[in-house]
Amino acid sequence: MAQGYIVGEALRSFHLAVGDGHQIYVEEYGKPDGLPVLVNHGGPGCGLNPESTQYFNPERYRIILYSQRGCGGSTPHELHHNTPNHLVHDMLKLLDHLEINKTVMVGGSWGATLSLLFAHKHPERVKGLVLWASFLATEQDLQWLYSPQGAGAQFYPESYNAFSQGLQSAEDVLAYYSDALHSDDELLQHKAAHHWHEWDRQVTLAASLSRYHLEHANCITQQAKIMCHYFSSEIFAQLQDLDTAPQVLKALPIWFVHGRHDLVCRFAPVQRLADELNAQLYILDGLGHSGASQAYFEAIRRAADLLACKLHA
Repeated sequence: MAQGYIVGEALRSFHLAVGDGHQIYVEEYGKPDGLPVLVNHGGPGCGLNPESTQYFNPERYRIILYSQRGCGGSTPHELHHNTPNHLVHDMLKLLDHLEINKTVMVGGSWGATLSLLFAHKHPERVKGLVLWASFLATEQDLQWLYSPQGAGAQFYPESYNAFSQGLQSAEDVLAYYSDALHSDDELLQHKAAHHWHEWDRQVTLAASLSRYHLEHANCITQQAKIMCHYFSSEIFAQLQDLDTAPQVLKALPIWFVHGRHDLVCRFAPVQRLADELNAQLYILDGLGHSGASQAYFEAIRRAADLLACKLHA
């Protein structure tokens, strides 16, 4: 990640029981009485990343990171009682625990998905949004990412052939990986997880698996399981209409940042949504999905700075 704000050590960290036997792991940084910002990490399943604090001025923001159910420092690493609606519940539980009535919601990729989902369900708890590389979670987005007609398959057909195992539809590909990742054969699980992440690495243009901050093979497998779980038809159905612009959200200050050449998350629907929401949109020409570049980093940081200025105006 490019150099950003120097935020320092966490003010505190803790586990919060959120129900169904789950506990989420939380870290707080920045100004204790500052503008609260809740950071939704990507993946799904990456776990919180302290480097994401660098987007936010610690003299202005109270920065709250957490690992979503089933990943990172949250426990247990289970898929039971683990859906997008559960994650929204957990965010509410965390905000209530911290006595925060309204917060800025931010996130990239899957983190943007969750931020939008929360804003659709609980706009009264949201001050503003900063979203980058936004995954709007439509059926077309899944096809774009996993089908033979998708962008990644068209740009990297040889990589897609290895990933897809010769299957001819996104539905069949996702079903294969769901079965393989839950197989009793641990070797098959690990092979499937590495194939899954290699494809993700290819289309995100990330240099290596290190972007996941996963140190052990079982963590890599767990994240692949979470991704397949959320992209199953029954669970994915909870993510409807995120590409629409409810009237109540049009009054919020919103910034989108998006690479025009993103092979994971389609640019045109994000551009249309930003226009319908009266939101600001930073278009990053020549860049894809990965936010690791200097230009991408600076765009997110600038959006966070401008949002803080607007809300303190």
